[in-house]
Amino acid sequence: MQNTQNEDPEMSRRAARRYLNMHWGTEGGNYGSHLCIKLKENINVNCYLLSQHGHHPIHVALHMGFHRVIPDLVKHGARVNHRDDTGQTALHLASETLNQPAIKLLLHCGANVNLTTTGTDETALHLAVWSSSCKAAVILAAGRQCVELLLLNGANVHLKNWEGHEAIHRACQSGREDIINLLLSYGADANSLTNQGETPLFLFLEKTINIRKTRLLKKLLSLSYPLKLANYEGRLPKVLQLSSCEHLKDMLIQVSLEVWSLQDICKFNIKKIYSGNMKYQLKGIIPTLLWNSMYVQKESSYASKARNVW
Repeated sequence: MQNTQNEDPEMSRRAARRYLNMHWGTEGGNYGSHLCIKLKENINVNCYLLSQHGHHPIHVALHMGFHRVIPDLVKHGARVNHRDDTGQTALHLASETLNQPAIKLLLHCGANVNLTTTGTDETALHLAVWSSSCKAAVILAAGRQCVELLLLNGANVHLKNWEGHEAIHRACQSGREDIINLLLSYGADANSLTNQGETPLFLFLEKTINIRKTRLLKKLLSLSYPLKLANYEGRLPKVLQLSSCEHLKDMLIQVSLEVWSLQDICKFNIKKIYSGNMKYQLKGIIPTLLWNSMYVQKESSYASKARNVW
């Protein structure tokens, strides 16, 4: 890719305008002059990027850092859910780059929050969670607002990509606690299985660094039933294969073999449905003693049964 630092700004502006003019015409109208007005600024655009085929005006605007022109583009006929050559919509691109202002504008303009990418079946939520889970984003605690914005606008936490991963699987793999809690508050399933039969807990235990996150491990255990430690191939997650974690492995295998009472199973499933603030909807509907036994008294979960590990 060419170096843009030495490019003539005026030449770059002209290249951008020519490109947008050309592609804007494919939308059914000649609105190039409108775009040129919006782009009358000192910008330094990578001409190589603009010369690539398959880019839609909204995608180009995002690449150039001009997300603020999106409403005008849509107003003049740009299709907000148009896919580029990679099968991504503009919302996928904005979510992958954690561009919160662009996500907000695209959603306001009617972008479909649950469209999937071509081939990989990833939603904007998948991409935002994945980008929020990279090392730099974890260190900077970036991305949470983008994920929450998508969820507030109807992102489906249960949609799976080509590997059978829901957003919760990716968040657990990175151990990003705030993102995991956010997804769970929107109904993400801690027992969902990937195509390989891996639970969010399994993927959490795939990274050795996550073993230090005791609070998060307890939470995932408390939401798990039945406790599935191995995938379809019979392989245990990497953490449980470490000699230093032999005690944890033995304890988890032991509690996973315990047969729960029907009462405990019923309580678990009720708490799974009525979690967080939703639990107060049950108050006054079910007997107080039953409500207290689920939400006040000691919980019945693998986390409580494996308490000797901590």
